[in-house]
Amino acid sequence: MLKVYTCIATQHDLRLVALAALICALASFTAVNLLHHVGRSESEMRRIWLAVAAVATGFGIWATHFIAMLAFQPAVPSGYNIALTIMSLLAAIALTGTGLTISTSPRVPHGRWIGGAIVGGGIAVMHYTGMAAFEMSYAAIWVTRLIKRRSAASVQ
Repeated sequence: MLKVYTCIATQHDLRLVALAALICALASFTAVNLLHHVGRSESEMRRIWLAVAAVATGFGIWATHFIAMLAFQPAVPSGYNIALTIMSLLAAIALTGTGLTISTSPRVPHGRWIGGAIVGGGIAVMHYTGMAAFEMSYAAIWVTRLIKRRSAASVQ
């Protein structure tokens, strides 16, 4: 846990971290407000509001992540693969749109749960695609001792 704290405290521009948090809050507020419009609309306007909500929410999710990544300042040269960066944005928009559509559909049983899971999965896809876009001048390795292992007996 101290390694994570030390990384954030010493290798991140905390002003950009704060900006990412602000963008996250604004994007969340915007998404909820746009979904209220979806709920009050019918037919074609409903589809338009869903599209606007998907784009705004997807961009908000992506911007939060990208600004937080820009805040990271490693001690080695780094950059971003533009194709993967764009793919992470498109994945955030498409999967958020799919999740919001399902969550607001009265015809889908447990639609809010399913839609929420799809939005959460979309965030994960965007995150891992965005992380794959981050390129550094060295090879990354997994430090397995930092991963806490549990036996079957400790889970019970």
